[in-house]
Formats: sequence, C-alpha cells, structure tokens
Amino acid sequence: MTGYYDMHTHILPGVDDGARDLQETMEMLYQAYLEGIRHIVVTPHFALDSRNMPVRELMDKFEEVKRVALHTVPAMDFSLGNELMNSTGMVNALNEGRALTLGGTSYILVEFLPKDSYRKIYASLHNYIMNGYIPIVAHVERYDALIRRTDRMDELINIGVLFQMNTNSLVGGKRRRNVSYHRMLLEEGYIHLLGSDCHRSDSRSPLMRGALQDLPGELLNSGAMQAVLAENPKKILADKYI
Repeated sequence: MTGYYDMHTHILPGVDDGARDLQETMEMLYQAYLEGIRHIVVTPHFALDSRNMPVRELMDKFEEVKRVALHTVPAMDFSLGNELMNSTGMVNALNEGRALTLGGTSYILVEFLPKDSYRKIYASLHNYIMNGYIPIVAHVERYDALIRRTDRMDELINIGVLFQMNTNSLVGGKRRRNVSYHRMLLEEGYIHLLGSDCHRSDSRSPLMRGALQDLPGELLNSGAMQAVLAENPKKILADKYI
C-alpha cells in the first residue's frame, strides 16, 4: 500500500534539529517515498523560550522544498505546521500567527515534557480547546503520566483531545519493550494518527511501511487502522471533526 500520511516530520533544512541542509531534506523525501508516504505534514519545533524562525522565512523554506521535490518525488503532497512545546503563552502565539496550526486548520500538534504531571497535561489541553484549537498530543507513548493509563487517555479523548504515535514505537516485537502495548492502543482506537517524527536521513529517518509490515494482518486491515492511516488525516487537513 502507498498513499500514507506522515503527520509529524522535521524535514525543513536548517530550521530545527531535523534536516541539516536541502540535500538531506531531499534524501529524506526519497526515503519517505519508498516507505509509501505520499503526504508529509512538516512540523518544525516551536518553543516560546527558543529562537524560532519567523513564519515568513519558514514558509519560504517550505515553498523551496516543494519546488525542489517536484523533480524528486513529484507525487508527494505537503502541509505546513509546527510541533508546539507546551507552555504558558502558546495560545497567544497561535492567535498572533507566530506559531502554526496544522495546514491552517484548527488542529495543533502539541508536545509535553516526559515528566509533566497529568494535572498539567489535562489543564493545558483543556485550555487549548477552550480557545478554539483541537490539540493532538505528539508521540503520546513518551509521557509518564499517560503510559499504561488508558483511563486518563479516555478522559482526554472525551474532552476532544487526539493522540499521535511515532511509527518506530511499533517496531521490534518481543525485542522491544512496550511494542505490544503500543499495538494494543492502536487496536483499541486510542491512537488517531501516526507520524515518523523523522529528523535525519541517517538516523530517525522516515518510517511508515517498515513499521506497518510486521503488524498482524487483522490489525492492519481493521477499521481502526484504516481511520488512522487515511480517514483521520484527511479530515484533519480538511479541518473537519473526527
């Protein structure tokens, strides 16, 4: 299968800790193409306590990548957003246009610190929702407050939160701790999106087909998985509710 969406990437050259230059960006795009990915959501880091590239410059780099990609991976589509490091004041940054939603929609990709308390996570996500944004928690499998706490995930889903998982968290079978749990989260519908969270061509590279090929056929062909791989990304980028 091809036509996958990668909803979390760091491919823009020289913007954050992702691709170092345009050559590496092109290498990553080709890797993504071989992984069956046909739509990349570009999500460079944005943190209020860091030096962030101004949106105009970010958009210029984004357009440059799209132009060059026409000669390398012409079938690839792109959307632009940010991966937001949660902090007080982020709503203002979004309202002022200094931080980006996903593809200009109401959806935002938000990350937390691994040790953040559940109280902080809940309050922050609730605040985004109250201000008109739909938060997607980036790499949900990383947060101590949510690991093996599906009760908390249920509570967050019930107020409108969505969850993204990194594809490398599905790889390894018995050789990698927690893989079976991550697959259970997919099977039970706790995960709404997948992203490679790719940063480089030689490490943390684009991954999609390679992560899916070892999944049980029953899971891969399930309705929940089809929603994760196609239906949910389409709705999000069209600014429709899931």
